[in-house]
Amino acid sequence: MENVPWHSDVRAFSEALASKSEGVYEVACEHVHSCCVLLAKADKFKVNDQWYTWIDYEKFHDLVASGRPFNSTDYMAVTPSWAVYGAEEGGFDPEQTRFRKERYHKSNRSA
Repeated sequence: MENVPWHSDVRAFSEALASKSEGVYEVACEHVHSCCVLLAKADKFKVNDQWYTWIDYEKFHDLVASGRPFNSTDYMAVTPSWAVYGAEEGGFDPEQTRFRKERYHKSNRSA
């Protein structure tokens, strides 16, 4: 795990990428525990200043079964507030129980 970046590094990098896109992409979601973020096309997935980066799976399967052509906007679902980039919850669903593991690393132990 020594080559895995810290989440703060991932955030900084993703913000820099979004900035380079000149507004085409924005950082939409994050999950701190997974050390990941999602950059999404703002003109497609941000509707009335609200992100739609989740998938309505029931609708998706209905569309597949219909045999008619469709695209991602047909089955996109609103992003929960706790998953939006910068949310206090950091992508953790408040309905779920979070377990924190105590970690003891050699560098943290006194000799």
